[in-house]
Amino acid sequence: MTIPPSAGASPTRSTDAGETPALPDLTTLKRYFTEAESLTQAARANSLRAIDFYDSDQLTATELKALDDRGQPAIVTNRIKPAINGIIGVTEKGRSDPRCRPRAPGDDDAADAATDVLRYIADFNRFNRIKQECFRDMLVPGTMAALIGVDGDKQVTITQIRWEEFFHDARARRPDFKDARYMGVAKWMYQDDVAALYPDKAAVIDATVQNGGAGGIAPNQSYQDRPLQGSGAGGAWVDKKQRRLMVVEMYYRDAGRWVRCVFTGADILDCGPSPYADHRHGRPDCPIEAQTAYVKRDNARYGAVWDMIDPQREVNKRRSKALHLLSVSRIEASDPSAVNIDADVARSEAARPDGVLPFGWGMSPNTVAFTGNMELLQDAKSEIDRMGPNPATLGRSEDQSGRHLLIRQQSGLVELANLYGALEDWELRVYRQCWGRAKQFWKAPQWIRVTDDENAPKFVGLNMIVQDPETGQLGYRNSVGEMDVDIEIDTQPDTGAVQAEAFGELMQLVGSSPIYQQQVPLSTLIQLSPIPHKRSVLETIKRASDAQQAAQAQAQQAATAMEQAKLGEIQARTAEIASKPALHAATGFAKASDALTYAHQAHAETAVAGLTHGIDAASPSPPGEGESR
Repeated sequence: MTIPPSAGASPTRSTDAGETPALPDLTTLKRYFTEAESLTQAARANSLRAIDFYDSDQLTATELKALDDRGQPAIVTNRIKPAINGIIGVTEKGRSDPRCRPRAPGDDDAADAATDVLRYIADFNRFNRIKQECFRDMLVPGTMAALIGVDGDKQVTITQIRWEEFFHDARARRPDFKDARYMGVAKWMYQDDVAALYPDKAAVIDATVQNGGAGGIAPNQSYQDRPLQGSGAGGAWVDKKQRRLMVVEMYYRDAGRWVRCVFTGADILDCGPSPYADHRHGRPDCPIEAQTAYVKRDNARYGAVWDMIDPQREVNKRRSKALHLLSVSRIEASDPSAVNIDADVARSEAARPDGVLPFGWGMSPNTVAFTGNMELLQDAKSEIDRMGPNPATLGRSEDQSGRHLLIRQQSGLVELANLYGALEDWELRVYRQCWGRAKQFWKAPQWIRVTDDENAPKFVGLNMIVQDPETGQLGYRNSVGEMDVDIEIDTQPDTGAVQAEAFGELMQLVGSSPIYQQQVPLSTLIQLSPIPHKRSVLETIKRASDAQQAAQAQAQQAATAMEQAKLGEIQARTAEIASKPALHAATGFAKASDALTYAHQAHAETAVAGLTHGIDAASPSPPGEGESR
């Protein structure tokens, strides 16, 4: 089942509009399931037949016995499986991602955060793989379905519902089941697993298995346990030997709202309004999203394989017949006298590789029959191939032009546009359901990691408590419950061939001139190239470039330091040399000043001496002094 039942679940629940009407009894629930089983029995039988043809189980026991009796080889050349796998493979080549658009001006940040939420949910559930498996169910048996719920950790889950476990309102006519009154899952489960989900019902569950369940309805082969041999189920509700029982989880409309009920053939295990709300109005919603390829006027649903069955049968019969004609020999009597020779002897000799035909007998060619079978065989093969993607769509064309290849791919998908359109619409509805689960259950602050092939992983905070720097009030940033966005599917077709061709032309243009080679860096060419993992290549080149620049910067710093040291030495020597003339000049001036000073002193002494001599001559000499002189 999708989620564990809440403790003390009640059959009724209060809502804004009042009390939910009382849930129906077990008989009413089983009647819904009986109608879904009986009214779609023929369509389910055709779905089983389509699955057999896809799995190469294309010849019945009666056909195999008839071929063996006539000595004709039983050959199956499965052309359906490659055609279906080719249709599915086209979705692998093209990429589709959810994208949210703001519903009001200024909601760009909320739209980006919502886009990250949906991409995180898709990565968490590996939705791309689930989508391929569901698409195969739509193409082969005819109907695909998925249930979008939450697990115990409030993580949004996308679970594929196998087509044989899915049932629906047989009166619904739309391929997307939007007019269905009820849908659900009928699944075989072990007794202990069911008792673990509903411990308060453990005694009832054990009694149901012991008593063999309740009578009334017996699901047909499409609902029965697998494998049928030795299971002991016999199409009933209980497998006593393996202690397994069928558990039905049904969602149905009641007074305009969806109700969820889980029951077995003997008791109701859980019931109440649907625990999941829609993303627009918050009302109880059905978490199942289903899609059918085609719907007949009698509401019978079928897939793309159904139209391929008759051409496939013709391929098998024509090829088997052609091989039989090549391996057998026909003889005829070419001479009237040959009638006396036993025909069995002639037939035995004709069948031997080294046989010798008796006289009067000859080979009867069967060229016309063989050629006719081969021509019709080719027509049948072409008919099946036309229903699938052409070689250009699958990339098996010998055309060298990428633009021509893209044009042929688009033209080859015209007849398959209805199937791809249905898949895209179903994918959009699944993402809307995922957004509804996130808005309903993601209330606490949390971080999610979003990965991208071209960008580094980033972390996005949801329901984060922030404080306004101006007012100081607390609020929330990226509050999931308050976001209101429009969800779209961004589909990107496979344009690898066109990108490769354009990049080749760009490389020729760059290589034509050395000037262009200098103007266009290597990182730009890598970004424009169609090679995978470009981000890692660019990061490796950037790390090598950063290391080289760091080494060059260190070498430049060392060279600059050496130049500054040399310049300091030169300046010191220059200053020393420049100071010597001044020193010499100062020394000469000092010497000249000293000589002048000495001269002045000598002149002064001479003058004083002369003055003293004149004074002595003018004065009278003492007696006897002249004589003595």
